[in-house]
Amino acid sequence: MKNIHFIGIGGTGMSGLANICLEKGCHVTGSDLKESDTVKYLENKGAVITIGHNGDLLPKTSEVVVYSTAVKKDNPEIKAANQSGILIWHRSELLKWLTEEKTTYGIAGAHGKTTTTTMVAEIFNKAETHPTVAAGGKLIFHGANGIYDSEGEILIAELDESDGSFLKMKVDSAIITNIDDDHLDYYRTKEKIIEAFKEFIGNVKSNIIINGEDETLRVLVKDKDNVITFGFENCDYTIEDINVQNYRNTGKVYYKGEYIGTINIPLPGVHNLQNALGALVLARLKGIPDEVIFKSLDTFQGVGRRFEVVGQKNGITIVDDYAHHPNEIDALLTGAKSFGYKRVIAVFQPHRYTRTNQLFDEFVAVLKNADLVIVSPIYSAGETPIEGISSEKLVESIGSSGVYKENFSETVQYLIENAMAEDLILTIGAGDICDVGRLSLSAL
Repeated sequence: MKNIHFIGIGGTGMSGLANICLEKGCHVTGSDLKESDTVKYLENKGAVITIGHNGDLLPKTSEVVVYSTAVKKDNPEIKAANQSGILIWHRSELLKWLTEEKTTYGIAGAHGKTTTTTMVAEIFNKAETHPTVAAGGKLIFHGANGIYDSEGEILIAELDESDGSFLKMKVDSAIITNIDDDHLDYYRTKEKIIEAFKEFIGNVKSNIIINGEDETLRVLVKDKDNVITFGFENCDYTIEDINVQNYRNTGKVYYKGEYIGTINIPLPGVHNLQNALGALVLARLKGIPDEVIFKSLDTFQGVGRRFEVVGQKNGITIVDDYAHHPNEIDALLTGAKSFGYKRVIAVFQPHRYTRTNQLFDEFVAVLKNADLVIVSPIYSAGETPIEGISSEKLVESIGSSGVYKENFSETVQYLIENAMAEDLILTIGAGDICDVGRLSLSAL
């Protein structure tokens, strides 16, 4: 497969796969609805990209057209590919194609999988195993969401459970971070989510590494003999004596009661120590020396939009985070409030009407933990609005600490007028709310 066309090439998952294909030597074309830094990055690496979707512009040389779940079946480029007899793949099928030439280590779970994937990637990269990596966020150490290395035999892949596509993957080993009631727009019930993870676990050939703090996961693997658990207690690997200082987290690691070293990561939140512990377990199982593992975690460069420091100005710190589920936001705010800022200001953009509707009360409860909450309109991600579900209603339920702003310009102006020295501003959400942080940094 040499000529590959991506519809929505600027998307988080699609751009990573496109970059892998570019580095693999494929001719990559694509389309997206708007210009972005990601689109420019791919163009600079040789991708030919058009803005807007137009079936007439679909290259006749395309061997396969790749789309994501966000792309509708009536997309003009999908129609053109059908009419021309060009192969059409969901992006998961492209990832599956890549797994056929590599030994694949998959990272799955409701929360923390992107950070964990990136930690695994940095460890294996420092160990000079030449990994190919498909991640759901920008790998800071590389500059893109995806890496292809022809010298290596390993693929480290973040697997997407949101649409069930992770069930297509046959992986050698897997880390599962947790299970939660997210993506109910697809699964409808948590029971269906659990069934999907049970099937995924059955597809793992070798090591199943699970967060032992998750009781649902423990039940799913109780009859398996190739399971390794990690967590804070009653697990094969535990992390203890946790200390949070400034932007670093430390904890002592034990394997079946024996001390093996101390994790020291430049990320807040005890949940990130769990992510690091999961990455450590996989690396140890695959023969990476402890010295390399601990050094890699100590110098971890991070992942885009996961507690990414946008900048500081006039004593105000701006941080961007992809958190879009109440549990993720809770962990984010808990970590942020431990730093000693005078105020934590949450600038939140709800993601999807279905998620906002199904988890409305949970969103209200966790957002109240911020000192001030500025809420933007719901980022629809292509969904049809649900009557009675809106950001205004969310603000009304939050109470006196909540403020609704109709657009990013209003949000930035409000921050200019109200933010003070020693405030921490967090832009939160899976949409384009990250733009507010950069605009605010320029305007303050």
